Order: sequence, then C-alpha cells, then structure tokens
Amino acid sequence: MPALATITAGVLAEKSGTDIDIIRSYQRLGLLPRPSRVAGGLLLYRREDIDRVLFVRRALGLGFSHDAIRELLVLVDKRSKKCGDVYAIAQRHLDDIRSRIADLMRMEQALAPLLDDCRPETSVAECPIVRALAAHPADRSLT
Repeated sequence: MPALATITAGVLAEKSGTDIDIIRSYQRLGLLPRPSRVAGGLLLYRREDIDRVLFVRRALGLGFSHDAIRELLVLVDKRSKKCGDVYAIAQRHLDDIRSRIADLMRMEQALAPLLDDCRPETSVAECPIVRALAAHPADRSLT
C-alpha cells in the first residue's frame, strides 16, 4: 500500500466525523477492513475508508441493519453487480420499516384511548392503563 494512500486513525476519525471507538466497532462488525499495522504499532487506513465510514454512517442513519450494510458493501466492492441487487436489499428494508410503522400505529391506537381514560385522582388499582396491562390474555378487547 503506497504511503500516500494511507491515513492515521485520527485523520480518518476527523475526516469522517466519527469517533475512533465507533470506527473500531465498524471493524469488529465487519463493516470496515482492518487497518495496516506499520513499525511502532501505528495503524494506517486507506483514504477510501473515509467514504466507507460515511457510507456506513448514512446506512445506519436510514436504519439498515449491520447485515444489510455488509451486503451492500459487498455489492459496492464488487462493482460488477447491478443496481437491482441494491434495490432488493433496500426494498426488504423498506418493507421492514413499513411493518414496524404499522406495529407502532397499532400500539398508538391501543394506548391513546387508555391515556384519554386515565384520571390523576383514580387509584392505581383502577387505572385503565394498569388494568389493560394486567388483563387476562383471553380479554382481547384491549389489543
């Protein structure tokens, strides 16, 4: 690896706006290749690792799992695959997001009326929230 193509961990952290501990965790998770170790124990990263760290951060920001990010990075590294391969991973993730949104909406629809019925002066034993949480599983009227 040419010396000009390498940077230190500090430079990688600064240029990517990412804490060094986070960079190390990306390595442990297989999202970032291990750096080269040179004399004196200094770790040297590739300049391309700046883009890779930023890619991982953006993907995590969109909620992609570590496994999905690894899949995407394999496609990026191969450069011979088609966008359709990326599309399939992103579509799977979007389907999961939509499913979680639907679950959250069901939770909201179940919890909001309980909050509306809750009165500060009511005893805990009579609290509609507590009663709903303690309801027998056969009583499906609350879920």
